[in-house]
Amino acid sequence: MRLPIRSRTGWWRVAGGALLAASLSAGPSAAQWAIGPPGLRIAPANLDHYLYLVRSTPLAGQEQAFNDAYQNQHIGDLIEFDGWIGAQRFRAVSEGQSRSILPGSRWGYLIVWDQEGRTPPTVPLGGRNRRIPGYDYATPGANWQATYRALGSRRRRPDGKGPTVPAVTEREAPRLGRYVRLEFVNPPPGARAEEFEATLDRRIDQVLDIPGWLAAQRWELTPTPSPPGRPARPPTPAARYLILWEIEGRSAVEVHQSLLDAVKSGKVEPLAADPAMAEATYWEPISPYVTTEDVDR
Repeated sequence: MRLPIRSRTGWWRVAGGALLAASLSAGPSAAQWAIGPPGLRIAPANLDHYLYLVRSTPLAGQEQAFNDAYQNQHIGDLIEFDGWIGAQRFRAVSEGQSRSILPGSRWGYLIVWDQEGRTPPTVPLGGRNRRIPGYDYATPGANWQATYRALGSRRRRPDGKGPTVPAVTEREAPRLGRYVRLEFVNPPPGARAEEFEATLDRRIDQVLDIPGWLAAQRWELTPTPSPPGRPARPPTPAARYLILWEIEGRSAVEVHQSLLDAVKSGKVEPLAADPAMAEATYWEPISPYVTTEDVDR
């Protein structure tokens, strides 16, 4: 049975993967989904806000089944558990990924889970959490998971500008693509954590002055809990800090070039970070942001 999901603007259903397949082939700006939940994205008092990230590539020849099950089954399976408050799926943007940001591009798909709790909720095993067809459970390194805890709230542009939404009367106005940039960084050797975090905050303020760069939030790596009865998960090979950027533009190439130009001109200071763990990749949304309220069983 297909899982109906309603977006913030109406009902839609992935029937046999047809709608999703259409969105994947229609280009980066076809859907123009909103990125994540609105607001500051902070947890209630006495709780923390987490992101659980999963990057994966489907088994050869099973991409449609993988996408169909992920969207129509897996999201609904997990967001009804305590602490799982929302999710959104993304596809890797291949163009514009320069050599310095290629490592994360080995995976084709990303899902970002929003979580809340005193500690991150565990991934339930079996029962309501069904296996995903086309997901490579067996090959080491075929998938990547990591949990990050929010360091402060989501920050928007100082001029208050949000995403560009053409009026219905502006029939010739282009719809810009929307992207997230995952930027993973470690402090350079010998740097103090608090000084490096201050540098990241200052850089966020500078980058959010660039046209098209809409919002950013800082996160810190935290252990992903193991399901009950399972051995502790090995340490995740991931950087200590994550900046999740929300961007719009005609292409990922354009938005990335705008950052390079701002650094070259001196408007944005170069970031001194440990090159061994530095990684940045661009992703385009292929689903709306889904919460428990959006799932109708």
